[in-house]
Amino acid sequence: MAMHERVLGVLGCRHVDDVLLDAPWVITREMVATLQLSVVVRGTTVRDCEDAVAGPCDPHAVPVELGIHVQLESQVGLTLDAIVDRLQGRRKEVEVRQAEKQRREGEWYRQKHGL
Repeated sequence: MAMHERVLGVLGCRHVDDVLLDAPWVITREMVATLQLSVVVRGTTVRDCEDAVAGPCDPHAVPVELGIHVQLESQVGLTLDAIVDRLQGRRKEVEVRQAEKQRREGEWYRQKHGL
């Protein structure tokens, strides 16, 4: 799905007021105050962050501290790393398919225009 399709799907949920595109990974007090966040939700399949100076961190530490954090049981254990691994695993296959598609389109164009 494209980003706008995912956003529309999420906005279609009656429990969602708004969607923040390109949100920062770590939720700060300023973000909570500026956006007037009342609830911050994440699933149980989580990915922690790494601060260059402080080391490991929890991107939801502020919402937890403020008591506005809710954790829902993840229905699927799919992570961003797993998706990247899948895409990388299929990269060669996609490249071959795209090259063949480009070859066929070029052939069609040459036949159509007599080149």
